[in-house]
Amino acid sequence: MHEVMPDARIVHRRGFTLVELLVVVAIVSMLLALLMPSLSRARAQSRLTVCLSNLREIGLGIQAYAMQYNDAIPRGPAEPLPYFPSQGWDEWATNQVWLGMMKADQGLGTMLSHDLRQPRVLFCPADDSNDPVEELQKIDHQGDEDAYCSYFYRQRDQITRDRLDYLGLNDLGLEARALVLDANSLGEGDLGRTNHQAREVNILYLDGHAETFENRRQVFSLRAEDYSGFPVSIERRLNEILVAADYAESGDPTKTPPLP
Repeated sequence: MHEVMPDARIVHRRGFTLVELLVVVAIVSMLLALLMPSLSRARAQSRLTVCLSNLREIGLGIQAYAMQYNDAIPRGPAEPLPYFPSQGWDEWATNQVWLGMMKADQGLGTMLSHDLRQPRVLFCPADDSNDPVEELQKIDHQGDEDAYCSYFYRQRDQITRDRLDYLGLNDLGLEARALVLDANSLGEGDLGRTNHQAREVNILYLDGHAETFENRRQVFSLRAEDYSGFPVSIERRLNEILVAADYAESGDPTKTPPLP
């Protein structure tokens, strides 16, 4: 019997040194650092696109509502506001969709029973609040708790006519054209919520088209100081936001003339 002798040739396999491994990790980290801003921008752009789609669908719901109600736009109750009795609930731009104290639909919520069957379109994908989870539950329950969505809806604020074919004029004498826009509030605590980090704002206009605008100088936002003189200060600021949204369709919203 021949004894099998081990092969005298020994193969040495060279692995990574610690230095080489650290270099690879550093290169990967640098690549990730370069890619992350692009990925973040892509995600932000995707959310803006979905938000625009939501607004267009809301616009179709408003048109369907108007067809059923002699061209009237949807709106909340006309009863006086308890904190501003000179105006009705339907005369303030709002992101409220359910009035718990009155057990009544408000704003865009008036369409949920027949013209807007998917409540989720009322919520921006870049809403940094707890919506839509909590608010959808309130909408479904229709109990004592108020419910809010991601968008300001004009209702009868800053218009002279409540028909979809023509809303009349705002306080600057400009044609009232904006219907719905991203709701941004820079208040403290529960008063703070933004869509798209308050950097961009999508606006739905009367003819059904929606556009994206930079929110420069927070021209479309409720600011922290606007809450100090509630309700008068909020009412005026909402008017300013709506007028800027009307102006933005054809001009620079930061150059909107001041209200009288």
